[in-house]
Amino acid sequence: MDNKNITQVAQLCGYSSTSYFISVFKAFYGLTPLNYLAKQRQKVMW
Repeated sequence: MDNKNITQVAQLCGYSSTSYFISVFKAFYGLTPLNYLAKQRQKVMW
Protein backbone atom coordinates (compact mmCIF):
# COMPACT_ATOMS: atom_id res chain seq x y z
CA MET A 1 0.00 0.00 0.00
CA ASP A 2 2.88 2.32 -0.80
CA ASN A 3 2.18 6.03 -1.17
CA LYS A 4 -1.34 5.78 0.21
CA ASN A 5 -2.62 7.68 3.20
CA ILE A 6 -4.50 5.99 6.02
CA THR A 7 -7.90 7.01 4.66
CA GLN A 8 -7.10 5.46 1.29
CA VAL A 9 -5.87 2.25 2.92
CA ALA A 10 -8.99 2.06 5.09
CA GLN A 11 -11.21 2.48 2.04
CA LEU A 12 -9.25 -0.12 0.06
CA CYS A 13 -9.78 -2.54 2.96
CA GLY A 14 -13.51 -1.88 2.89
CA TYR A 15 -13.82 0.50 5.85
CA SER A 16 -15.88 3.64 5.41
CA SER A 17 -14.58 5.05 8.70
CA THR A 18 -10.88 5.75 9.10
CA SER A 19 -11.14 5.93 12.88
CA TYR A 20 -12.84 2.52 13.00
CA PHE A 21 -10.14 1.05 10.76
CA ILE A 22 -7.47 2.43 13.10
CA SER A 23 -9.18 0.95 16.17
CA VAL A 24 -9.57 -2.47 14.50
CA PHE A 25 -5.95 -2.37 13.31
CA LYS A 26 -4.73 -1.46 16.80
CA ALA A 27 -6.79 -4.24 18.40
CA PHE A 28 -5.25 -6.77 16.01
CA TYR A 29 -1.62 -5.58 15.87
CA GLY A 30 -1.32 -3.76 19.20
CA LEU A 31 -0.14 -0.61 17.40
CA THR A 32 -1.74 2.14 15.37
CA PRO A 33 -1.09 1.92 11.63
CA LEU A 34 1.36 4.83 11.87
CA ASN A 35 3.32 3.19 14.70
CA TYR A 36 3.25 -0.16 12.90
CA LEU A 37 4.62 1.44 9.74
CA ALA A 38 7.38 3.20 11.68
CA LYS A 39 8.38 -0.09 13.32
CA GLN A 40 8.45 -1.87 9.94
CA ARG A 41 10.61 0.88 8.45
CA GLN A 42 13.09 0.49 11.33
CA LYS A 43 13.41 -3.22 10.53
CA VAL A 44 14.25 -2.41 6.91
CA MET A 45 17.00 -0.02 7.98
CA TRP A 46 18.75 -2.71 10.02
